[in-house]
Amino acid sequence: MLTIQKFADLAGTTKRTLNFYDEKSLFMPKKIMDNGYRYYDYDQLYDLTFILELRRLGLSISEIKSLQDRSDSDSLNDNLKDIMAQINNQLDNLTILKETLNTRFNQTDNDEPIIKNRPFTDKCKSAQFCRSKQSVSCTEEEIAEIYADFYEQLGKIKLVNKQDSGFLTQLPNSNANLYHTASFCILKEVSARTDTGDLPIIEKPAGNYISINTTNDTKNICISLQILDEYIKKNHIKINDNLWQMNLDEKFTSKGASNLVCLQYKIQ
Repeated sequence: MLTIQKFADLAGTTKRTLNFYDEKSLFMPKKIMDNGYRYYDYDQLYDLTFILELRRLGLSISEIKSLQDRSDSDSLNDNLKDIMAQINNQLDNLTILKETLNTRFNQTDNDEPIIKNRPFTDKCKSAQFCRSKQSVSCTEEEIAEIYADFYEQLGKIKLVNKQDSGFLTQLPNSNANLYHTASFCILKEVSARTDTGDLPIIEKPAGNYISINTTNDTKNICISLQILDEYIKKNHIKINDNLWQMNLDEKFTSKGASNLVCLQYKIQ
């Protein structure tokens, strides 16, 4: 017979594990001496190895004890099917996490300094965005509710993939007076293979955009819209009605947006 330490070494486990299994009446020593020393038989190795592998697969102590009372393979299969389902779910989650990180690392960082309240022309590529439902009241409460619902459906993990995000607002003529009540939706750039569920997809057309960077608060956004309006009129620029308000940072500070944002209108 083997001492507990020698048996643990033979089975590739620890004394602590064997003592724990003994306490739970899952796997007991062959003999316990009057002095409390535990001894195991060589033949017990095979039963313990099976138990250790079932634990490695994720079965609980109670599940293994239940299986010991029922030696049929069908009972074991039922338990292992549940484990397989959990493994598949974990693999799906890991796949999503890997794709998110790959997307993040493939993004190009813009190291150019951000200059506020100075209009400029930005050449943008075509991009696909997933969009939220349209706003109604434009209150902070509604923005928070739309934001929470949007990322609950799209997946909060998308917040860290560094793809573009922002808002699309119906605001013709860069009219700052209408900004407070203008209807908007939240945007998040997605790839062609992204599963967006029931959330709709819109395209940001490629082309030249008249743009301006500003601080994300109503006062500064309205000031920038006025500057943009004056620049557009002075230079006889024709623009579309959609205001693309793009975040310039992945960290959101207020109203579902970053501290600095870029306001853009596509030039017709």
